[in-house]
Amino acid sequence: MKKNFCIAAIVVAISEYISFLILSNYSIIISSAILCIFVGLLINNFQIRNFKNINEILTKKFLKIGVALIGIKISFFEFYNYASTSVFIILINFLLVFVLIKILNSIFNLNKGMISLLGIGSSVCGITAIMAASLVMSNKKNDITCAVAVITLIGTLSVFFSPFFANLIFEQEQIKAGIFLGATIHDTSQVIAASTIFQNIYDNTQSFNATISTKLVRNSFLVILIPLLTLYYSSQKQKDKLKFFNLLPPFIIFFILLAIIRSAVDATIDANILSDWEKLVGFVSMVSKYLILFALFGLGSSISIKDLSRFGFKPFLIGFCISVILISSTTIYLKLI
Repeated sequence: MKKNFCIAAIVVAISEYISFLILSNYSIIISSAILCIFVGLLINNFQIRNFKNINEILTKKFLKIGVALIGIKISFFEFYNYASTSVFIILINFLLVFVLIKILNSIFNLNKGMISLLGIGSSVCGITAIMAASLVMSNKKNDITCAVAVITLIGTLSVFFSPFFANLIFEQEQIKAGIFLGATIHDTSQVIAASTIFQNIYDNTQSFNATISTKLVRNSFLVILIPLLTLYYSSQKQKDKLKFFNLLPPFIIFFILLAIIRSAVDATIDANILSDWEKLVGFVSMVSKYLILFALFGLGSSISIKDLSRFGFKPFLIGFCISVILISSTTIYLKLI
């Protein structure tokens, strides 16, 4: 077991190194998340090593802790200035996506669980939302891997095209361009990449702040989503016994507590120790990120490529349709206000 943990740690470290220290220097944006899954898939399908003895720990325990620690990144004060504009379009998109899921499911007749994961990943916060929701929905690992792959591919394409599209549509309104990027690109790392590209090309700091703040608002929807999923996927007998706090899994309760602590400290902290607090927030955020990368490696190392191939092109078509709806609704909303 120790050897497997060591190998997993090496894979995560190398994936992060390749993604951010090598490929980024050549403007190649490949998420370390997808690298971890890909390496796990290769190891499993070429039968290089068996990770069954740690997969449950990686994909359950590490993941729950990683998601819980994300709460430290959410400060209500950081996105207050943009929330009044962005929260409505995020809510509209959230509802539109789930209506679209119903329609697409009737057309394509695919696995309902996987389509739901695609909708959740698209409308909330990408891979993190997929992994958090899968803990409640008890999805098959193939469905999770396929959803992560689709969200990663579409999000990566968005990184390259969305900054230029945002400038074209909102040329004189850079804050709206930032809100557009934050509301339509799926994963947090992809949003940061796109907003950085936009800032570097068009030299506008306000757009960057608007993008990040809008993404934080989207991320906070996890607090609403997980209890709703818990209620929806519980049996009738379980529903009869459920109380309000039972709707919140322990990792989400911890997520909320950290968000409250972050917001309270940000509002009251002495300027003399602000840098120490920011370092602590950065450290906890980094731990969260690496725990989720461990979970994604565990996910990849438990999946068969043969099983994934049976999904075909349909999941990617569904993911594309969802993205088109998000882009269209966000553009219309921002043009009208």
